[in-house]
Formats: sequence, structure tokens, C-alpha cells
Amino acid sequence: MSADEKVLELARKVTAHRAKVVIDHIIKHGHITTEDLKETYGYNHPPRAAADVRDQGVPLETFKVTGGDGRKIAAYRFGDSSKIEDGKLGGRKILPKQLKKSLIERTGPPVSG
Repeated sequence: MSADEKVLELARKVTAHRAKVVIDHIIKHGHITTEDLKETYGYNHPPRAAADVRDQGVPLETFKVTGGDGRKIAAYRFGDSSKIEDGKLGGRKILPKQLKKSLIERTGPPVSG
């Protein structure tokens, strides 16, 4: 299995909507720009959509392209398969309440600021 096939196999397992939109676009077009995410898909914070893909363990590479107005904008494509983070499929995990409670008992409440 080639490196690209490993990334595609992992990417196809993602079910989170916003991450799936980014993945499907990259599979079809080779990359997606922040302009695509904002204008075509209506995401007001395009980097968050890319971060959702990364949160799923799928490696993304960021590069610059020229946008419709001539400015440099970010674009995303699949990254190196050696950067696949296996434990992340399914996105961020919420700690069980009992574990959170025992951690707070041991270390004290979180400090904000």
C-alpha cells in the first residue's frame, strides 16, 4: 500500500461533517483553499475546518496559492503518511467524569488565565 493510499484509507473513515467536506473536496480536486471553504461551503473560519481534519488524525499540508483577488491565501492538501496519528480517528475525546474528578482531586482545579 503506497503512502497516499494510507492517507486516503484513513480519510475515507472520517464521518465528522465539516472534516468530511474538506476531505471530499481534496480527493476530488487535489487541494482546498480558504477561499473555497468560505465561499463554496460557507465556513466563516476556514482554518477551523482544516483543523477538524487534523483532529481526526489525517495529515494535512498547508501551502500558499494566489486567491481570486490576487492575495496569497492558504490551501490544504493531504500530507505525508508518516504523520498519520492513529489514535485520533474519531476526533477529540472527552475525559470520563470519574477520571476528570480524580485528576482534579489529585492536582487541584484548573487555573485559568
